[in-house]
Amino acid sequence: MKKIALLLTLLSSILLANELKTVYSYENALQKAKDANKSVMIMMSYSGCPVCDHMEDIVFEREAVLGYLNENYFVVIKDLVKDKYPKRFASIKTPTFFFIDPNTKEELIDKEVGGFMPEKFLSILKKARGDIEYIASSENETNTTKTDEQNITIKPCEKTIPCEKTQKVITL
Repeated sequence: MKKIALLLTLLSSILLANELKTVYSYENALQKAKDANKSVMIMMSYSGCPVCDHMEDIVFEREAVLGYLNENYFVVIKDLVKDKYPKRFASIKTPTFFFIDPNTKEELIDKEVGGFMPEKFLSILKKARGDIEYIASSENETNTTKTDEQNITIKPCEKTIPCEKTQKVITL
């Protein structure tokens, strides 16, 4: 019986290790990231956005992207229509990604808008973290060795944000 319980525990921990760990609250993500020396990635999306689905179902599921996100970021995914979020993250185009330094609450790089192939998104994640591996590889690349397919950016969806009175935006 103990062997079965141990096997089930091991199996569940393996399965959970292969999923994106998200934090619902932006403020909670900032505090956790500060304590863990990580950054915060915010993805603004909305239900029914096919580009958002592509990012969540394909890109975030890739082992390299998933591992890098879980190791270096606290991820917050907010729905433009259903969720409350800081006004500074309001966006009409989805998905829109913000990369935040938890100490200064400033953006590490300019926001990224649209969908990406896994390799390009991983490069964006590394750039935001100031990853030495990313910096060294981008400095050494004089000729583009990546295919057009790897560098493609998927055009974002556009969603009309509800009017100011009904918008679920919080002011920080």
